[in-house]
Amino acid sequence: MNISKKIAVLFVLLSLIANYLLGQNTDTIILKEVQINSFRYAIMEKDNLKPIQIILSDTFEDASDSDISTVLKENSSIDIRQRSFSSVQSDISIRGGSFDQNIILVNGINLSDVQTGHHNLNIPISSQNLASIELISGPSSRLFGPNALTGAVNLISEIPRENSVNIDLLFGSFKTRNIFFGINAITGKMKHSFNLNYGDSEGFTDNTDYNRKSLYYENNIDLKKIKLKAMLGLLDKEFGSNSFYTPMYANQFEKIKTGFAAIKLSGAGIVNWDYNVYARQLRDEFQLFREGEGFYLPVQSYWINHNTKDTITWYGGHNYHLTNVYGSGFSSWKELGKWKASFGADYRFEQIYSNVLGENLDHEIDGLYIKSDHRQNISFTAQSGYYGHRLIGSIGGMAYWNQKYNWNFYYGGDIGYKFTDSFLWRVGVNKAMRLPTFTELYYNGPSNQGNPNLLPEQAITFESGFKYYYSKKSYLSVNVFNRRGEDIIAWVKEISADKWVTENLTQLYVYGFESNFAYSDFSKSFFLNNLFASYSYLYQDKSSAGLESKYTLDQLKHKFILGVEHKVFKFISAFWSVNVSQRNGEFLYFDREQSAYTQTIKYPISFLLNCKIKADFDFASVFIGFYNITNSEYFDIANVPTPGFSFNVGVKVNLQGSVAPK
Repeated sequence: MNISKKIAVLFVLLSLIANYLLGQNTDTIILKEVQINSFRYAIMEKDNLKPIQIILSDTFEDASDSDISTVLKENSSIDIRQRSFSSVQSDISIRGGSFDQNIILVNGINLSDVQTGHHNLNIPISSQNLASIELISGPSSRLFGPNALTGAVNLISEIPRENSVNIDLLFGSFKTRNIFFGINAITGKMKHSFNLNYGDSEGFTDNTDYNRKSLYYENNIDLKKIKLKAMLGLLDKEFGSNSFYTPMYANQFEKIKTGFAAIKLSGAGIVNWDYNVYARQLRDEFQLFREGEGFYLPVQSYWINHNTKDTITWYGGHNYHLTNVYGSGFSSWKELGKWKASFGADYRFEQIYSNVLGENLDHEIDGLYIKSDHRQNISFTAQSGYYGHRLIGSIGGMAYWNQKYNWNFYYGGDIGYKFTDSFLWRVGVNKAMRLPTFTELYYNGPSNQGNPNLLPEQAITFESGFKYYYSKKSYLSVNVFNRRGEDIIAWVKEISADKWVTENLTQLYVYGFESNFAYSDFSKSFFLNNLFASYSYLYQDKSSAGLESKYTLDQLKHKFILGVEHKVFKFISAFWSVNVSQRNGEFLYFDREQSAYTQTIKYPISFLLNCKIKADFDFASVFIGFYNITNSEYFDIANVPTPGFSFNVGVKVNLQGSVAPK
């Protein structure tokens, strides 16, 4: 029996169990009263017409690993492709798209990187800072602008409710350490959050060590008529990048320094409104040959590894990039009975300085940068929605101007019908677009070649689905979609070629099925606390015919996740997760002993089993986590090594003070 049949049989069995469980209660259902922030106007989740998953902070505690990317990985519509471990570098893909086809927001502010989507999750905010994560699956350009072609992730920070001190300590395999220290302080009308995070590891194999430091500060001020949120984040990270971008050179290394600052104002009067202004900078140093003792050192015009005696004569030096993003946005909305309408405008300036990306500069800057490029973006958006007792609908559009690609227009509409207060069926059609990154336009290296003539991607998505609530925490959702893309950008190469090149594929149609089931209404005497299952299936009708794709044609075809939390003792619980997946297509295997590509291999089935055991006390909790318990060989990216079995132990301490006045 192949994997699709096995997963289908398993999901049918789970659906039958769900049907039994959901059918046991005939009382009035109280739906989730959770507000969704990822819209131009506020709506409740029960009125949502988009396939959005809201992951609350208590889920982070229960998950097998509370890292943001790992939490996202436990959703079947998300493909988190991790290089190394502990989220040293993670690429996020939604609905089979590439890591450049979605955006990352913090409290609704777009902090995505313009050099490459590889940096999108290099954000100095930890799971301990978050109240929730809003995962928007599907095209969202009419809400957020370009690049939200397949979806978006909105990280919602926690606003302090009391004075507290939080200390998290973690130690694990490969001499891994992580220390988190946070203070929440309430002074008058201001609510402060200040957090420091440090982590390091020697790595699970050669050149997979890392060192990471971050700081995050947030201040929320409530002036009754106006609310202000100020945010500041800094991240300093460096890591061994074993075969990250090409297996031909295993001793790669990367250093990243990034920071952002943002202010967000919101108020209510004749209309509700919010205004934001933000800036983000990222410095990236990539070393194809790691520099340092035990690795490579420059000797005149050569690079020499004194341990292996390997001498590189052609290497011109490291890659240096500096990106600046500045933006500002205004949005207003009004509610008139069952109608809601909004209007907004945004400006975003994107710039890069580099020694390899961009057009040639007249003079060198900072002794590093000889190339540069920039682009300005302006958008106007209008949305309208009707939220009746049974019938719900929304339409909207965004007019967008870019100085290189001129004007573009995205549009869409969704309509839904509530057959009962707990059962909503929806259909929708939405158009979205993505701009090429500076890496796709300009990068030229020993294994990759950019294309400055790339066109923006465009796609129209048709979808339909339903969501059924059993209670506040228990539901079943199913969604199907068809994304019809044109001029899709991909890194491709012929099987026998040496270089990956960026091209606009003429057409790429994606057909998908998504389903999520969660049940948390077990009686207190029952040994189970929570149960969830998630399955997705993707099919692309674009044949790779002689082309191997780095990120576009090798999406997860099947992904199945099963999670169970159960009681062990009075204050002890265990969380288990099973992740079974199979990637589409095949890849060219690199034999490290021969230092050559030797054969074409079909992506194998991946099976991962994780467990976290936690004991809760009054002001602290202790845990031990086991990952890849079966020591399965797997990989998220072709030829990039991943760890086998690992474990960690930790303690979380929360010392609370006075509660904030209402």
